Amino acid sequence: MEIKLNKHSFTINPGSNRFFWKKINTIDWEPDSFRVFDYFINSESVVFDIGSWSGVLSLYAAKTAKKVHAIDPDPVCFRELCSNINLNPDICHKIIAYQEAIYFKEVQMKLHARTTYGASSTSVLQRKRDKVSSFKIKTTTLNKFIETHNIKQVNFIKIDIEGAEFFILPTIKQAIETLQYPDLYISFHTSFLNEFYYNKKIPFLLLNKLLMKFEHIFKFPFFKQAIIKDITSSIESLKHYKYIYQSNGALISYNDLKQNPLLIKNNSFVFTNTKWI
Repeated sequence: MEIKLNKHSFTINPGSNRFFWKKINTIDWEPDSFRVFDYFINSESVVFDIGSWSGVLSLYAAKTAKKVHAIDPDPVCFRELCSNINLNPDICHKIIAYQEAIYFKEVQMKLHARTTYGASSTSVLQRKRDKVSSFKIKTTTLNKFIETHNIKQVNFIKIDIEGAEFFILPTIKQAIETLQYPDLYISFHTSFLNEFYYNKKIPFLLLNKLLMKFEHIFKFPFFKQAIIKDITSSIESLKHYKYIYQSNGALISYNDLKQNPLLIKNNSFVFTNTKWI
């Protein structure tokens, strides 16, 4: 399948995700992400794509960037990622793929998925609706990953890991200092974090479903304070960035997020020291 996005085009094998690739081909899928990549990535950029899925943003970034490190632990995603990289000889030499999971500690754990691996909702966090948890992984920290692979330069980091970002961000201070504060583009998934708390705190399936339905109807979040604590801890680690932008380019202050952490919701933000004009 030929994918055309803005001024770039590349070839992919859609595998089990033909529906999503067709949607991506219309730029109806995360259009703000492509604008962020276009503005913050240049020909000298080294990019980390953490949670690369089947490679759409890794391939897109490689059309401009000097190098892309594409990271995803999902066995189906990783197979499709490698296949899609190899289908594009003009940029394949720029992309290095890693079947690894970045987390806040090194630990053996299961990778969870809604119904099957290969979809975009795979996470190290087990959530209420997950049906598949058969694949085991060993996680690594961002700092350890950089050290292990002897990576000296990173200019742009995209993080899209289905709720696990709230556990990683409080621990990345040393890594981003070492890398001299690369631009960060982070997708926050508070809904997955909420499901994680339900699964952890309320193991009884029927009660779990009833309480989640109650929350949905009456807008009463049982784990609101725990989620606010996780959000606050995450943005605290990023307070040294000069600018925070929503993915549509709207500027927001650190104090705004600190005073109202739920502004994060399920949105994407750019943390940067470069003014986005």
